[in-house]
Amino acid sequence: MMEVLEPLIELKGHKGSIISLEYSESSVIGDHLLASGSEDNTCRIWDLKSTRVAKGIKGFSEPVTSIKFAQKSSLPLIYIASGTKVHTFDLRNESVMLTEPIQTYEFSKDEINQIDVNENNKFMATADDEGVVNVIWSGGMDSKVYEWDFSRGLPTNIYDMSNKEPSAKQMFNPPFVYNMAVSSDGEWIAAGLGDTSIQLLSPPNKKQKKSELQEKRLEDGHNTLVNCLSFVSTTHLLSGSANGQVALWDLNTLEKRAFKTNDSFGRLNSLCVLESDNKDAMLQFAAAGTSQSNQSGALSIFTIKA
Repeated sequence: MMEVLEPLIELKGHKGSIISLEYSESSVIGDHLLASGSEDNTCRIWDLKSTRVAKGIKGFSEPVTSIKFAQKSSLPLIYIASGTKVHTFDLRNESVMLTEPIQTYEFSKDEINQIDVNENNKFMATADDEGVVNVIWSGGMDSKVYEWDFSRGLPTNIYDMSNKEPSAKQMFNPPFVYNMAVSSDGEWIAAGLGDTSIQLLSPPNKKQKKSELQEKRLEDGHNTLVNCLSFVSTTHLLSGSANGQVALWDLNTLEKRAFKTNDSFGRLNSLCVLESDNKDAMLQFAAAGTSQSNQSGALSIFTIKA
């Protein structure tokens, strides 16, 4: 029987479904911060130690679809995608409620789904609904994962997520790519698929042949599309699906442990690993989505034995 997870903490405040999460272990305004973006067109930055909002960010005309803290904790910036724009805010602003970005970028014709910033904060990557990509890895409704040459803006490799011998499940639920994650060492790329599985890719480096591509398929962890992914470490992956099912995978053995979020969730939209305590073998993660009543956002912190 699937273990039901009860929340360690519930963070309440968003009036709409929460669709994006981002964690920062250290920043200029404090440690252990969790940013949440919502369909209520706001972003909240939570202090997980006090479980209170450290800062609120509003003034957007559309839902907050993606959030990214500056990679270097010494930089006081947070990047927020809303609609076709990416807004930059300075967290040193003493106001608890921020409304004016210090910079706004608009380089997409359609809603931006995901943003990322490189370690030196010199390059920003975005992916939008139209399929225009300025990012190293992307996936979408064509059931393919693309590896891009950043300098030329062209795909160098295209990986088909469809099995060579499609199952009945794939015929009714094509392996569209709903979510992607990259391990911290860049070794593995994970793609959450519409056929309930997860594809892992470990592409060869420049010195290796293309035939040395490593692939793994994680199956039977979910019974609906996989829309949430978050690497715990280079050897473990956390995955989630819209119906609240969560799975913890060992990438070496491909073994899994399955869980279910409690009744506070009507729909699960995002997972974010916070901490993994090797000493106590405990894993802490945030889960976000829509409340059971569908009236507000649901955001909870869960702990499981790693």
